[in-house]
Amino acid sequence: MRPGDIEYVVVTVKDSTGAVVTGLTTGSFTVSYYLGTTTPAAVFTATDLGAGRYRMALTLPGSAGYFNVFITAGSNTVENGRWHGELEEQDIDSLFAIVVRPMSQLSGASAIASEVPLTINARRYKELSVSVVDQNGTPIDLSGYNNWRWNVRDQKHTGGVYSLTSGITGSVGGVVSWTVPEDAAFNSFMDTAIAAGDNQVTLYYDMIADAAATASRTEAVFRGTLTLVRWEGTA
Repeated sequence: MRPGDIEYVVVTVKDSTGAVVTGLTTGSFTVSYYLGTTTPAAVFTATDLGAGRYRMALTLPGSAGYFNVFITAGSNTVENGRWHGELEEQDIDSLFAIVVRPMSQLSGASAIASEVPLTINARRYKELSVSVVDQNGTPIDLSGYNNWRWNVRDQKHTGGVYSLTSGITGSVGGVVSWTVPEDAAFNSFMDTAIAAGDNQVTLYYDMIADAAATASRTEAVFRGTLTLVRWEGTA
């Protein structure tokens, strides 16, 4: 649910004897809104559906948060008279274009030195990016970092398989972006995996840089597993 939307709830109203109550209007109802610790003004409309049932059109408050509604109708009993839910600033439709992006383009969010798994198709020119945020979800300013290096190692960490030192950028908004050329040396591990009858292989990587442009402050910005997948369609 999003702030300002209209949600519809059907309630049944009965008197003290259990008989349904008909003929009520919007003015017959009292609706109380609670949004967290606040009590915003209740905006609603009641429509008589017959047989004691009423459709309540509830206009949600304009702010996000946990939302509770209590519906009463004088001394009568209102069945389904309590309703609650979470108001979100973004809904699934508005996020769809982001969440369906391939992992090779948007791998997720990370704090400094966190584990971020990456998956890319072998032998393809790939643009990758990772968002780096703090514990509050605020982007970490990476514009002062330099000497970026993306290092890839094999499963035994016995030595470097590949190292990329150019074309890596860190932004004020906490996004690290880089591009892997299709002739990267680690693709030989894909050939080994295919020869063994598999279609993927897992390596390890770290993304390091000098913080605040100081060579003595080299740190791993993020690291994790790198899965190479051979996934190709026929012509």
